[in-house]
Formats: sequence, structure tokens, C-alpha cells
Amino acid sequence: MRKSGLIIGLITACALFLAHFVVGTIPVADGGGWDGAAYLAHINTLGRGEPVIGDPYRAIRMSGFIPLVAASALGFSRAALISLQKFLNIGALSVAAMLFYDAVCWLKVKQETAVISAAVLVSSWSFLVMPVFYPVLSDNVALGLGCVCLWCWAKSHKWAVYMFCAYFVWLFPGLFLIPLVFSAMPLEMNKNRDAHTKHHLMPSILLFLITAGLFVFFMTGTILNTSIQEIDSHAASGDGLTAAPDFLLTTSVYLLVSGLMAIWALVKLATDFDTWRSINPAGTFFAMLLVAGSVVVMSVTLNWNAGYAGPPLLHFMLLQGLAAPFKPLVAHFASFGPVIILAIFSCLAWTSGKNSSIPKALLVILAVFLPFLVFGSESRQWIGVFPIAVAVFALADYSRLQRILCLIFSLLLLLPAFWLQDSTRMAVQQGLGLQSPQWQFYFGHQGPWMSLKTYELGMLGLIGFVLAIGIAPKLQMLISKERQT
Repeated sequence: MRKSGLIIGLITACALFLAHFVVGTIPVADGGGWDGAAYLAHINTLGRGEPVIGDPYRAIRMSGFIPLVAASALGFSRAALISLQKFLNIGALSVAAMLFYDAVCWLKVKQETAVISAAVLVSSWSFLVMPVFYPVLSDNVALGLGCVCLWCWAKSHKWAVYMFCAYFVWLFPGLFLIPLVFSAMPLEMNKNRDAHTKHHLMPSILLFLITAGLFVFFMTGTILNTSIQEIDSHAASGDGLTAAPDFLLTTSVYLLVSGLMAIWALVKLATDFDTWRSINPAGTFFAMLLVAGSVVVMSVTLNWNAGYAGPPLLHFMLLQGLAAPFKPLVAHFASFGPVIILAIFSCLAWTSGKNSSIPKALLVILAVFLPFLVFGSESRQWIGVFPIAVAVFALADYSRLQRILCLIFSLLLLLPAFWLQDSTRMAVQQGLGLQSPQWQFYFGHQGPWMSLKTYELGMLGLIGFVLAIGIAPKLQMLISKERQT
């Protein structure tokens, strides 16, 4: 392990520990939060040696809280369990940041770029605030293990990646896609690819036209059959506003265009010869076997016909996407930071021949998640792809100034954390709605519950960031010319 990586891990631990004092713990269910309260109840149930019944959706995530189950069996109180998980998160994510830095270094990223990228990862609401403010969530575990999985792939620890294929099915829905792609496309088969390989556009265009036609036909019919009232009321609390139905036409165009861009990225990867040359058939088969085995065991051991089996994901994603123009991107901008926008840009730029040095495995993972990112505004559902997105950013063709601007905007987006503790306590004490200004210090980073006013502020921030990134290369050229003269 690099000495600089150890320093990054230590700095991350200090930053998380400081954040613990600044933001406190969510003042709902005595620090458990909504989902956390349910997890704590299940933890105590398992601690008594009893099975979790009637909640298969959360039961599959309990593997992320094994230390807490053991602590519960030893008689730890509820408050002690929450504190234990908070400090476990601090330790685990400090190691995760260290491993992320080491991983991108192994991917031949310059040290300065690797440091900035690690700082961008840590300086996000999802990484620095949520694990200490809302500790009992499987999201925090998924984020840390996503970094570990990336490191294992970069270091060619194949068997560890295989084991993640089997385990991630039990930790977080959809997370298994990351080790599955890593197993199918090991790093050594992603190297030494000819960046100037000729690509035939005709197969890509034909496949895109067929897929795009089906997508537009299906989406247009679905949007027309979705009521404005349902869009307007989704995730709204009391008289709170979470949607802008007056802009439904603009929002619909955004969904169609962004969906087509995601399809184009997937089609280009599917018809790219280097993508197929990067695949290890044996690794692919074994990884798929492990995933299928876990799914079979899950279906046999859990009763999915009784209790809470999860929300109607696709329908909720549609409502979230139709809430307001670009609202999912605004939500990800607030939760993951501006790096997610640059990662998406990098993936789309690859389709036009840029960023050809990025390993195909990383591009495939990000492209697979693109449809979810452009439709669904509940960022925590896609938290597993966040470390991959930062790795893509590290490897992409961005200048030093653009990377520094990304870090600066990431830090600016953390400013609400200083008012988070007092505002949420006031919101709970006064029984305020989720779209109230007090609750928005928290829910302003949770897409579906983001108020219309918070969305507007986030949209301004997103536009400002994109403009700054666009101006940065010209500004850097002017600075270079002045230095030369």
C-alpha cells in the first residue's frame, strides 16, 4: 500500500470524525431514521436468534449489519448499536478511500489526479455526511464495498471479485452488476487496446434505430398515460411541491433525449469490437453462475409474497423523471457532487472517439447504470456506481483546472451540512412537512423529496458548474499564454 494512500485514509477518517460532530445523527427514531429503525428492529430480531419475517426487501440487506447483529446478541442498547455502526462506517470508508486512491494509481492515473479524485469522492454528501448522519443504512456499506471491489479488480484479485458477485446480491439491489462486469472484463484484457481501431458505424446505427424506435414508442405511450396529479403528488408532503407540471412537455423531451443518449452509449459499446475482446468467457460464465446461485437461494429462503417486497421501481423512476426538467441530474449533482455529471459526459464523449484510454469495464458499468441515473432521482439507489463514476472521471481527459473546479464545487455543495443538525431537529420538533426549508437541509439531497425551490437552486448550481467547466479550458489557455509572454 502506498504511503500517500495511508495519508488519504487518515485524512478521510479525520474528516468523517469531524463531520460526526458537525451534523450529529438524524433526529428521527432516536437516531435510527425511517429505514434505520426497521433495520435496527431486524438486527435485534436476529440477535435473539429469530428469523426476519414479512420484510424480504430489507431482509436481503441484513448481511451488511453482521457486526451489529453480534453486538445485539451481546446486549448492546439501541443507542450503542447506532454509535457502533457510525464508527464502523468511519473506519470502513476511510479504508475505502485509501483503496480507491490505490486503485486509480494502479490504473496509471497521475498522483496529483489520483489525489484530487479521491478528494472529490470523499467531499460528497453521500460519502462524508450520510454515513455519520444516517449510519444504519445499507447504502453506506454498499458505497465502501464498491470501492473495495474496484480495488480488487484493479489489482487483479479475481476470486475476491467473484465472491462479490455472490455476496452483493444479498447486500443491495443491482449492486451485483459491478462485480459481474469486472469478472467478465478483467483488467489485463482491458489493456493494450488500439485506440485507433476502425469502427463500422452501420451496425451501431441500425441497432440504435431499432432500439430507439421501440423506446420512443413505449415511453411516449407511458408518459401520455401518466396523470399530472400522480406526478405532482409523488413524494410530496402536505402542501409541499416536488414537481413542476407546467414544464411537463420540456421534461418529457428531456427524458426522451437523455434516454436516447443512454441507448446510444450502450449500443456503441455493444457493437465495439474492443468490448468483446475485453471479455473473458470463463470468468463471465462463473460470475453469472454465482449470481444465479445467490438469486435461487434468495428465492427459496425468503417469502417474497408476504410483507414488503420493495417499491414499484420502474413506475417510481418514471414519476421522478417527469417531476421537472433535469431533476434526476440535479439530485445526483447534490448527492454525489458534480463529478457524476463529468463522468456521464466522459461516457458519452467516448462514443465520439474521445477518452479511448478508459478501460471498457468501467465504461460498460457506467453505461449500464445510465438509464437509471437519467430517470431516477433517488441517488442512493445507484450509490454503488458512484466510485466507478469517480474512477472514470480520474481517467478521462480533463484538465487540472477542470478537476480543481470539480473539487471546489463539491466542497460548496457540503455547506448545508453546517445547518443540518439544528434545522432537522427543529423540523421534527415542530412536525414540519418534508418540503419545508428546515427539512430541505436533508431532503434537498434526496431527489424525490427535493422541494421545487431546492430544485431551482440546484439547477442554478448545475448550470453554473457546467459553464465553469466549459470556460476552464479557454481560461487555462489564456493563463498559459500570459506565462509564456
